[in-house]
Amino acid sequence: MKITHERKFFQIFLFGFLPLFFLLGFVSCQKDTWHQTSQLKDGIPVQKDSSRLLIQIQATQICILCDSSARAVKAKTIITRSGWSYTGGLFNLAIDLPASWKPVTNVNTLSIERSDFNQTGGITKTTLTFERVPNLDIK
Repeated sequence: MKITHERKFFQIFLFGFLPLFFLLGFVSCQKDTWHQTSQLKDGIPVQKDSSRLLIQIQATQICILCDSSARAVKAKTIITRSGWSYTGGLFNLAIDLPASWKPVTNVNTLSIERSDFNQTGGITKTTLTFERVPNLDIK
């Protein structure tokens, strides 16, 4: 069978450009928005972390955090943008480095856990639990 210019062009389009268009269209629209429902310190419920009351994880490696603390509201810095990555089973937020979070996901829930040294030299385990909410357009 003779390969014509039209067939060659179609093959280039089908195998070269079409997956690229699909990938760009799929990635550019993906984001997950989560609302914090609880915080645990060493398994004991404590007040929610106001600096992460709402978290939106975008496919573009940008994470938007909504801070409801009085200080953030007064300074008009409610929205914080941070880079993120997922490497070696750990969720890394640029604003938290060098500490990383260990995520556990379900269809509608997300728990992230991290361990830090406390003032006495022991280890404190913090767990934040989130519930999926409809995606918001955060500016």
